[in-house]
Amino acid sequence: MPVEPTPRRRRLGAELRRIRESSGWTQEEAASRLGYRSFSTVSKIEKGVQGLKIQQLPHFFEVYQITDNALREELRDLVRRAGEADWWQRYEGVVDDPLGDYLSLVESASSLFVFNPVAIHGLLQTPEYARAVTEGSRAWKTPEDIDGFVSMRQEHQKNMLERDPVLKIWAVLPEGVLRQEVGGRAVMRAQIEHLISLARTDPNITIQVLPYRAGAHAGMDGHFMLMSFPTGRDLVCIESVRALLHLNEPETVEAYRTISDLLKSDALSQKVSVSLLTTIAKELA
Repeated sequence: MPVEPTPRRRRLGAELRRIRESSGWTQEEAASRLGYRSFSTVSKIEKGVQGLKIQQLPHFFEVYQITDNALREELRDLVRRAGEADWWQRYEGVVDDPLGDYLSLVESASSLFVFNPVAIHGLLQTPEYARAVTEGSRAWKTPEDIDGFVSMRQEHQKNMLERDPVLKIWAVLPEGVLRQEVGGRAVMRAQIEHLISLARTDPNITIQVLPYRAGAHAGMDGHFMLMSFPTGRDLVCIESVRALLHLNEPETVEAYRTISDLLKSDALSQKVSVSLLTTIAKELA
């Protein structure tokens, strides 16, 4: 029966597609191995518009040769909770596809590498900086829309920074982002001081500054997130307000892993980064 393609059903479908493709099977071959009459059944499951029951998973585990216990449990959890309401559904009109997919992915990730040459990542933003970015984007037209989006992002941030198990975050911040006076000098100074506090007090957050003098660097193509999950796989996520791109092909993920390693190498150490952040904060006083 057709079902609502919730974020968890889409994630389940994406995982099953990833596993199928890693085996080199077409949807027709997978359907034949699973005992389905038509490949359209596999297609619908992968798109999240056809649900699976928990009793069907052992058959998928056997046919798809899924032996990793952590991955098996993750798939079971996605099936069990496929129809559950998510906390962000309270923000009607603010969180739609694909933002819901992004929030769902971050909640299940174990670590993030983030690089954004135009703004500080949302999980590291102060409320005032977040509001200035939201207002500047022009994506939200009314004060109520802006209030709702900022509130949602702050709730997401709180959930992620306080969750158990912890989410590890490694951010490389271009110096230009830190000198862009988003929201004015006072707002930007408070944002810089917040980054200093996170770097000094939170062992799960690593902050490096990519200085002007680094010149051309590996991140010239633009912003991205490299997400890692408890099952050991990685996913590249390129997010904007109205679009979300997931890249999970091994060659592509490896290319972005190399980019992240090069950015870490070109950036200042965290200790030296904190020193530069302190200097910038003083300049904004």
